[in-house]
Amino acid sequence: GIRDQPRSRGLGDVYKRQLCYGDSIAEGWCASEPAAAWPHIVARDHGLDAINLGYAGAARGEIASAQEIAALEADLISIAHGTNCWTRTPQSAHLFAASLDAFIDIVRAGHPETPIIAISPIVRPDAEETQNALGASLGDLRAAFEETIETRRKAGDPHLFLVPGRELVAEAQLPDGIHPDDAGHIAMAQVLGPVLAQRAGQGDEQGDKHA
Repeated sequence: GIRDQPRSRGLGDVYKRQLCYGDSIAEGWCASEPAAAWPHIVARDHGLDAINLGYAGAARGEIASAQEIAALEADLISIAHGTNCWTRTPQSAHLFAASLDAFIDIVRAGHPETPIIAISPIVRPDAEETQNALGASLGDLRAAFEETIETRRKAGDPHLFLVPGRELVAEAQLPDGIHPDDAGHIAMAQVLGPVLAQRAGQGDEQGDKHA
């Protein structure tokens, strides 16, 4: 299992382990191969050991997933979800914020000082201003995500960092209107890679909103 995987690769090098929680975007739908998903590009470029916890059709801040992350060894954690909270199993902005708050509480119980990079949802053109069954657009959910991290939690958690997701991918890089293509994953990796690498190497230092 994941817990037992070795963390050293080749010639004694030890890679920092990143747990990457997310939905089908993190998993790599619409990428040409699994290795082309942004977590794995970042891992190759910056010497991280990425454990991809991307769940297609899910990743709604499930407490069970938070408990799993809390129990696993990690040097770095990224949390990137929200798109699936707009549709299928819709959430209001208030419910989404409360769920994210609870998710981080559980993760922090197992990783009190591990750097967490929270990435708000990337663009989804059909959802940005369209309300779901509970009256929330994806723009509303993104705002709730960013407010939860930056306003409600950041002051009390120096190891928590926000990366706004709206501009990470261009609409033209979403072949199905939801998931990035290879160019989109590269674009995400180009922004997220330096942030994750810096936090992996400086887990005991405070940083700004978007390193």
